Amino acid sequence: MTDTKPHGEGGRSALAREASELLQDSRHGVLCTLLPEGGEPFGSVVDVLPLPDGDAVVLLSRLAEHRSNLDADPRASLLLGPAIGAEDVLTQPRVTLVGRANRVEDRAEHRDAYLEAHPGASAFIDFDDFEFYRLRAERMRYIAGFGRMGWIPRDLLTATDPE
Repeated sequence: MTDTKPHGEGGRSALAREASELLQDSRHGVLCTLLPEGGEPFGSVVDVLPLPDGDAVVLLSRLAEHRSNLDADPRASLLLGPAIGAEDVLTQPRVTLVGRANRVEDRAEHRDAYLEAHPGASAFIDFDDFEFYRLRAERMRYIAGFGRMGWIPRDLLTATDPE
């Protein structure tokens, strides 16, 4: 399948703005990591805390397969698509962040914002085996709907910071 490139910098900027808005509105996604033995992709549903700079934070338990995978190889992607369950899902906007996810050293850094986005996490957020991982989005693949899509590099994404 061929890639549809937005016409000119204005088209690319518009896609970047839309992708940034979709990211900021997202609270759940599919985190894809690489299995240590063989390198096959492994996807799992996660709660997401989007950051204004285009990155995303997830809270992972030591018991989770995807956390073990990230500890072995930080390369990951995160699919965000609010309409994943919709009948017409292929015509709906979605974005995939591609980058590396690393453990956040300071647990307090994202705690309050994460609880605001995910109040139910209060039951386990302070357990010792849970830690935050930040996916640094090196680039994004945004699909606005059928036939309108493009790759968005990090520098263009951060230039559309909604804050």
